[in-house]
Amino acid sequence: MRYIAIFLLLANIGYFSWLRYNVEPSLPYVADTASPLLNRGLVLVTEYQEQLADQSRFSCFNVTGFNTFDSAASFVAELDESWLDATLRLTGDPLESHYRIYLPPSSSRGIATIALDALSDSLVAAEMEIETYLITRGVLENGIALGVFAELDNARDVQAKVVGLGYSPEIEEIPRTTGEIQVQLQALESALVENFEWLDLAADRSDLSFTENLCETIAQGTQFP
Repeated sequence: MRYIAIFLLLANIGYFSWLRYNVEPSLPYVADTASPLLNRGLVLVTEYQEQLADQSRFSCFNVTGFNTFDSAASFVAELDESWLDATLRLTGDPLESHYRIYLPPSSSRGIATIALDALSDSLVAAEMEIETYLITRGVLENGIALGVFAELDNARDVQAKVVGLGYSPEIEEIPRTTGEIQVQLQALESALVENFEWLDLAADRSDLSFTENLCETIAQGTQFP
């Protein structure tokens, strides 16, 4: 009996020693960090469409007061189309178009002047009476005009003569109407507020009238994913 008691004592001592020196140390508890919700949580379809509508509100303007089709086309060309859409519109009843012959614009005023002098000398040498002048503004600035004709056949006849001198004149159709010439503008409201070019554009055109009107088309938001 004595030996059994001694054995149990030694066994308990060995067991507690094993527990103390062989159990893996416990790691400190670290609370999980909350992750943010994707897309700021759930959004109702109606709320999403309202947000799109707030960001996609357009302002539309009708610009009038242009004396010629060229002046309206030049005005459109001056606009920065990256933030503003412009459409040229003719009102009233259409009239027969006129046709302009011209040499495409040169890279600078100096080069255009030299080209005009050379063309004039060629016309004199060929005994051709064609009025020429330098275009100083508008879409065709630094180009050379060779006249405006009411008949397309007459324009083509002059074009053929100038081609025979080694040049490449082009013919441009000029639409005409009994009504006024208008330019319709459309831009995001946020772009109008942030873009100083719009303020300069309206201020520098005292001869034109800018009238805000309802947009004919309404931009539609993208489909909810």
